Amino acid sequence: MNQPSTRSYISMSSNFTILALFALDMLGIVLIFNINHWLVVGHLADTVLLTWKLIIVAGFTFLYFYLMDLYTFESPLSQLGMLERSFIAVVLTGITTSITVYILGPAFIGGFVGRGVLTSSLIMVWLWSLVSRYLLNHWLKQQRGRIGWLVIADKDMGSFVQDFRSQYKYEQLLVLTPPNQSIDESQATLAGTWDDLDRVLTENKITGIIVGAPDHLPEELVDRLMRIRIKGLRIYRLSDFYEQYLARLPVFHLNQTWIAMAHGFELIHNPIGLRFKRYVDILIALLAGVVLLPVLLAVTLAICFSMGRPILYRQIRTGENGTEFTVVKFRTMVTGAEDDGAQYTAADDARVTSTGRLLRKFRLDELPQLWNVLKGDMSFIGPRPERPEFIADLQRRIPYYNLRHVVKPGITGWAQVMYGYADSEEDAVEKLQYDLFYIKNYSLILDISIMVKSLKVILFGTGR
Repeated sequence: MNQPSTRSYISMSSNFTILALFALDMLGIVLIFNINHWLVVGHLADTVLLTWKLIIVAGFTFLYFYLMDLYTFESPLSQLGMLERSFIAVVLTGITTSITVYILGPAFIGGFVGRGVLTSSLIMVWLWSLVSRYLLNHWLKQQRGRIGWLVIADKDMGSFVQDFRSQYKYEQLLVLTPPNQSIDESQATLAGTWDDLDRVLTENKITGIIVGAPDHLPEELVDRLMRIRIKGLRIYRLSDFYEQYLARLPVFHLNQTWIAMAHGFELIHNPIGLRFKRYVDILIALLAGVVLLPVLLAVTLAICFSMGRPILYRQIRTGENGTEFTVVKFRTMVTGAEDDGAQYTAADDARVTSTGRLLRKFRLDELPQLWNVLKGDMSFIGPRPERPEFIADLQRRIPYYNLRHVVKPGITGWAQVMYGYADSEEDAVEKLQYDLFYIKNYSLILDISIMVKSLKVILFGTGR
């Protein structure tokens, strides 16, 4: 089996990406800061290409680029896109540099701060990072056009194949099935059965192996996979692949053992983290309420003149630990919209008014929920609260649906920015997978990323 060549390809690919991105960032920082300083100040006396002062600024930049996973194209945060993550990193670099200058004095960084040099340079570094990463990622995709992932399947993998295709259109997906079992070859390439593992690895360049259900594999196949992994090839459980590369958890491929023992879920059993999150919620709700007061008044008048009263819409939702509460939103539908009972909001729903459709597009109807955050019914970020009328049926049909109620629901969240509104059971499944990923992988960086993505949705009306 020609495994060393596969291993060396993978190692070279990941190391090359890191080194190339680091070199491009360093080149951009040096050129941009020096040129900007020359244009603004008029000389290069203090900025001869690379000085220790510029190294400090570059160090802050590299730190935040690293924290935002900008040195890899294979990260759950990559689902947010380079634009949002690089923007967060650059803003944090500017804040940290400014605080450092304030504490230690302007001479600490020199001319890189005054007269707008820092701000204009960081904006250009942001644009440089976006362009360089886009070009490098495009080149890598072309180089990996014939590289494939190998799936050790044991049952229907249709949903996974569809998810994989939507995310990795440029890569092959090869499938090995159990003996005497076949697949729909229109979805993926049937490479053979489990017995053909060595041959397939020899004949193809494989990025990694995805195992559908390792608990059901014969011992001999597990031994072979262990030897393959020791030689350097990446091997993932299906649930781990979803988490690492697709930023969600596959609810139909999980089991109680995995949930009981998997790492993460700090949002559930970390009292200090929960208290900190609560303080941040209160602070954001208060600041947002003050800053957005003119918007709240404008929306109120718009609804009053176009739809009449009532202005607000109150609805029972299910919150943390299954506790019901009353959510407050701006009204977007005609009066009596649910006289026939609760129902999902469909695309182009006739019950939504023209004003309501505009409010929903920019998520302005959600603003009164800041009151729910202050009361403690909701968090600023978390799973979207669902209506009790739908929950009983969803819990019966969708595995582990009740897990989304172990935390406070949110005005926005990972599922909202990645998927949008849910108007069917299929949508509810997709959103649950994102919600479970957030609950398992909660972090301050992830919350910041969600907030930036939400701001983009509000400003540009993108998303569903």
